Amino acid sequence: MADDSKMPKNEVRRLQILRATLRLLRRYGAGITTAQIAAEASCSKETLYNWFGDRDGIMLALAHEQASGMRQAMADRFANAQGNLEARLSSCATLLLDIMTGDAALAVNRVAVAQASLEDAKLGQAVMADWNEQVAAPFMEMFQQGNESGELAVHSPQEAFENLVGLLVGDRQRRLLLGEDTRPDPAAMKAIATKAVQRWLILYHR
Repeated sequence: MADDSKMPKNEVRRLQILRATLRLLRRYGAGITTAQIAAEASCSKETLYNWFGDRDGIMLALAHEQASGMRQAMADRFANAQGNLEARLSSCATLLLDIMTGDAALAVNRVAVAQASLEDAKLGQAVMADWNEQVAAPFMEMFQQGNESGELAVHSPQEAFENLVGLLVGDRQRRLLLGEDTRPDPAAMKAIATKAVQRWLILYHR
């Protein structure tokens, strides 16, 4: 989440509540209550309702806060990635794998899936919108730049991104969501991303 060292006090308090919510999600899963959140954040339920409306509002705010963090991390990585196209794409794909298998992303996704099963897809829709805007968009821009430089032949950037995610993640996130797997360590993530990008380039390198 964002650095709160220079934020107004009310924004710092808001972030503290969201961090408390995330801790509870990691500890107990999707079924946490506003009473639990209030206790963990040392605030009243009335404060939660005033700031977020209801439990769903807290979850939406948490999803957007996570997306904001992803956006900044991806922007920094894309701006600072060095080397040729393969090296830059591998560096960015490593971060993407790190994000997708992280505790925060898994916690929010568990809630989104649980709500969708109850015919309440608002959180899932917000997560997907943030995903497309904050994560997919910079990759697709890189693909377009590759087209313009003559390095890539990408006819559908969206499809190309989905194929990269498939090669990169496979069913790893599903297994993590279900508790059937362990998260790769940094060295393994880099190796997985490098291999995925090499396979992806077979499809799209001009």
